[in-house]
Amino acid sequence: MAVETRGPTVTAVAVSFAVISFIAIVLRLWSRVLVVKTFGTDDGLICVAVLLSWAFIACTIVAVQHGLGSRMEDFLTRGTENMIAYSQIVWMSSIFYNACLGFIKFSVLALYMRLGDRSLRRLAIIMMGVIGCQAGGNVMACIFQCTPVKAAYDVTILAADKKCININAFYLANAAVNIFTDILTYTLPFPLVMRLQVPRKQKIGVGVMLGLGLFACISSIVRITYIPVMLSSDDATFVISNAMYWSVIEINIGILATSIPSYKALASRYMPGLLSSSNKKGGSGSNAGFKMMLRDQSGNDEPRGGGTGNRRANIQTNIKTGVDDNSSEEELFNIPGRIGVSTTIVHQTEDARFGRGP
Repeated sequence: MAVETRGPTVTAVAVSFAVISFIAIVLRLWSRVLVVKTFGTDDGLICVAVLLSWAFIACTIVAVQHGLGSRMEDFLTRGTENMIAYSQIVWMSSIFYNACLGFIKFSVLALYMRLGDRSLRRLAIIMMGVIGCQAGGNVMACIFQCTPVKAAYDVTILAADKKCININAFYLANAAVNIFTDILTYTLPFPLVMRLQVPRKQKIGVGVMLGLGLFACISSIVRITYIPVMLSSDDATFVISNAMYWSVIEINIGILATSIPSYKALASRYMPGLLSSSNKKGGSGSNAGFKMMLRDQSGNDEPRGGGTGNRRANIQTNIKTGVDDNSSEEELFNIPGRIGVSTTIVHQTEDARFGRGP
């Protein structure tokens, strides 16, 4: 009789999303480093998040080898040493998971800080403080949930010799707070998007691009539905599988969603038709990269030097909003009140006495 296990499903999901996050980060670095030729703080933070995600995935796969996804009666037959190893791997995975979530949100907030809006920058700094306290507190709680620390996974330590927090309450509270901070983080730029002076279709497009992280929030909501069952079931090794692979989905969807805005430069370089398909009337390009050029030219003749000659000043003012072909996502949209203006003054001298040039 075959042993019932969800281990292969957990492993398949973990490997699949490891590949997805690998592709996501390679495309992001290609866009940022090779096309835009820059590497921002948000790029560094998301690279750390990817490494933590892979560490979490590795723990998940190894945990399957030690009995994750198996029925408890089958798990217990593997012995005490296997139980300790399994518990230690799950303990480590919780540390990587919470740290990864923190770095993903840090990366998103670092992107907001270079979008150019002063109010958004201030809010992003405040949220960084909130996320730092939350993620740091969660990681510390996972590490030091028991005294001594090894009592969190060493089942041979007697209850009288250890002191632990209510880990069930912590997991539930942690999941709920993560969803709340997800919503706060990914909706932070929406008021700015609403103020854009662009057609509604483009405004919606920019909002969708900046709010893609909400898909990770949906994964968090699905994941939290499995936590109460996991904490109360007598078949913990079997029911934990759902929460584990939804954790994998959550963090890797977050990495992908956070990286998508940076792909605009790749699309501009290698698939320009994709961005210009909506610009048949010579308007703004895509929902993520619209461009406007206003030119104001004026000339003025002013006598100089006692009437011996005239100087003509040609003033050209260029106002550009949006992105050039190889620009990055920090210029996704025109921010009211923060339009970049460059003025060029060209002086030309004519000889008024003879009606000819110098």
